[in-house]
Amino acid sequence: MPDFYKFARKILFRLDAETAHHLTLSGMVWANRLGLLGVLTGSGRRSHPVGSEIEVMGLSFPNRVGLAAGLDKAGIAVDAFGSLGFGHVEVGTVTPRPQPGNDQPRLFRLVEHEAIINRMGFNNPGVLALLDNLKKSRRRFRGILGINIGKNFDTPNEEALEDYLAGYQAVYGAADYVAVNLSSPNTKGLRDLQNVETCRTLILTLQAARDELAKRHGGKRTAIA
Repeated sequence: MPDFYKFARKILFRLDAETAHHLTLSGMVWANRLGLLGVLTGSGRRSHPVGSEIEVMGLSFPNRVGLAAGLDKAGIAVDAFGSLGFGHVEVGTVTPRPQPGNDQPRLFRLVEHEAIINRMGFNNPGVLALLDNLKKSRRRFRGILGINIGKNFDTPNEEALEDYLAGYQAVYGAADYVAVNLSSPNTKGLRDLQNVETCRTLILTLQAARDELAKRHGGKRTAIA
């Protein structure tokens, strides 16, 4: 519905990029609950075409179109994105404890390139709040849910393994797969964790935890880095 888009864009572009982002997410959630999201976007309640399914990592995805982590950090809009037709939604990145992220402003529009510069820095409400949000935002979604986990910015790299393990254990029962974020350029020193020995230790630790968690939750969840 291009006319609605033009109208909404004029309003949202009067706001800074981060405020517009939060307002849009909240608006999507409420529009979806009222059954208006499909009307406003022209999407209806998307069904997945027959034959669009694909199996990856032992998981059956209803289609190949998914939402990457970073857009819905707090896990508030899973059903809404499902209504738009996404076959999988990855929420987060989420850390064990809440953290504000980098100083604002930290999200910048490049209007001429139709692009955004993101310097957010893992701002999120913490894993417990995210799990609580998912209880309300994942009632009708039938796709695959991924949860992206990271370490808190004030956790030294020497103790990062504890953060990842805590996050993995917390989200295991709610996720279809867990993504381990070691690549964000917006958290100082995070990419140092990509060295071979650190990655090997992290993977082996999460694998051991998965075997124990699978007994409690009835099935192994794939962890990807």
